[in-house]
Amino acid sequence: MSTKFLNQAYGISTMDSRDLYTAWSDSYDQEVHENGYVTPLRVAEALDRHVLDKNTTVLDYGCGTGLSGQALLNVGFQAVDGVDVTAAMVDLAREKGIYRNLDVFSPEDGPNIAEGTYSVIAAIGVIGAGAAPLSVFDTIMDLLPTGGYFAFSFNDHTLEDPAYEHKVLEYTQMKRAQLVFCEYGAHLPGKDMKSNVYVLVKK
Repeated sequence: MSTKFLNQAYGISTMDSRDLYTAWSDSYDQEVHENGYVTPLRVAEALDRHVLDKNTTVLDYGCGTGLSGQALLNVGFQAVDGVDVTAAMVDLAREKGIYRNLDVFSPEDGPNIAEGTYSVIAAIGVIGAGAAPLSVFDTIMDLLPTGGYFAFSFNDHTLEDPAYEHKVLEYTQMKRAQLVFCEYGAHLPGKDMKSNVYVLVKK
């Protein structure tokens, strides 16, 4: 029987997040599928509505085992690159042949990506409780060129902390970005959890 880690990911565990996701890597896909994980598809469909050129390469920031990359391919994007801090998950993603390029980076240094390399970046289930810190939001926005798209999600646990939605308001109210999509819906139905899906356009 595989070890269950989903509850630990939301703050129950005392494990460092990279240690947690390394330990979880082999059973991650199975556990989230068992709970009906639908946010990757919701984010991909939101991007599909707004990014007309499906030949545009999407950066899947925090790609994990590749579930988000597969969702992006499923809605018609032709090329997806992935980066993540957990080598064990990236190894599994590589085996699936989803990504054009894959890279592992340290959270201390950030990804080795030049500003403006990608005009579309997705961070699906990445920023929030038990995962990447809110500072990653700024990192991603800094990587985008003017007019670039940032698609992301905040689950119920994350939305309990007002700092996350405040970050979105900070960008929109200061006219640094335009919110073109926001929808609350299913996330992990098996855990009775929902999430907000957002698409921002950098100004």
